[in-house]
Amino acid sequence: MPIAVRRADLHADRVPLIELLVSSLRPDLDGREFDWLYRENPHGAARVWVAEDSDTGALVGAAAAFPRRMFVNGGEVSGCVLGDFCIRPSYRSLGPALQLQRACLAEVDSGLFALGYDFPGQGMLAVYKRLGVEPRERMIRLAKPLRADRKIAEKVRSRGVARGLSALSNVVLKLRDRGSKQAKKWAISLHEGDCGEEFSALAREASAALGVCVVRSAAYLDWRFLKHPSRPYEILTARCGDALVGYVIFTHRGEDASVVDLFGLLESEILRGLVARLVALLRERGVITASAAVLATHAHVALLESLGFHRRESCPVALLPGTERGAEGGAPWFLMDGDRDS
Repeated sequence: MPIAVRRADLHADRVPLIELLVSSLRPDLDGREFDWLYRENPHGAARVWVAEDSDTGALVGAAAAFPRRMFVNGGEVSGCVLGDFCIRPSYRSLGPALQLQRACLAEVDSGLFALGYDFPGQGMLAVYKRLGVEPRERMIRLAKPLRADRKIAEKVRSRGVARGLSALSNVVLKLRDRGSKQAKKWAISLHEGDCGEEFSALAREASAALGVCVVRSAAYLDWRFLKHPSRPYEILTARCGDALVGYVIFTHRGEDASVVDLFGLLESEILRGLVARLVALLRERGVITASAAVLATHAHVALLESLGFHRRESCPVALLPGTERGAEGGAPWFLMDGDRDS
C-alpha cells in the first residue's frame, strides 16, 4: 500500500475529505460545519495535506493548518493552529503519520506562518517526538462546582434526603461567592448581536500586555463563536461608561458550562467581575459545574483559583518550529480553549 502525501484541494477533495474526517475523527461533522471551519475563516482558508493510497486513490489520512492572525508584543504576524490529524485504522503506522505532520511543520518553518501551535492528543506525542518537537507547555482545566445536586444524587439513594442535602449544599456554595461580586465601576451584561469594531479596538489595546495571542478581531469573534454551526456561544461584556473593557465567552448545554475565552484590559477586577457575574448567571440557569481551560503558565490560572476554581486534568501544548523567530525575546503566550481549531 504505497502512500503519497499531497496538498488537498478544498473544492475537489471536499466530499472524500469530509467522509475521512467523519469516519476517523469527527462523527458529527457535516458539510456546513466543514465549510465554516475550512473555508470561511476570516484569517484564511485551511491548508490541508492528505495521505492517499497510490493504488486506489482513496484518502487514508489528513492534517490541517488553520490560519490565525497573531499578536506578538502588540505587533501582528501570521500564525496557525494545527488540527484534524487523522489516519484510517488500517494505515496507522508511524510512516504516514510522520509524512503528514512533517508537511505541516514544513509549512510553519517555511516562513508562511511565523508562529504555530497545536494541542496534540496522546497518539500525536510519539509523532512529535520522532520529529524532534517537545511539547513543553500544558493547558490546564479548572472547574468550579456551582450546585451539589448531581454529586449528592450519586451518593444518596433517597430522593427526599438528596433534595434536602442539595438545597443546603447549594446555599453554602452560593455563600462562598459573596465576596466575588462585581465592582459597580463596570456595567456587565449579555452581549446581543454581532461583535462591533469596539472588540477589534479592545484586542489591539490589550494585546501589548499579553505577549503572544490570537488577534481577537470582531470578524474573528463573529466567525469563531457567534456563527458556529453547532455550538451556541454567549458573551458577557464589561463596560466602563461606553467603553468595552473586557468580556467572557461561554457555552453550556444542560448541567455543564465551559468558559472558552476571558479577555480584556489586564486590570484584575474587570476579569474577576466578569467571572463572578458569569458564575451567578450559570447558577441561576441550573448549571452544575463551570470549567475553563487556560495555558498553565498564564495569570488566569491564579485568578480563577482565587474565585473557587480547582485544577483538574491537563493536556500538552506544542509551540511549533518558527515560534522562536516570531515571538522574539521569549514572549509569554496566552491561550484558552477557544483558541483551538474548532
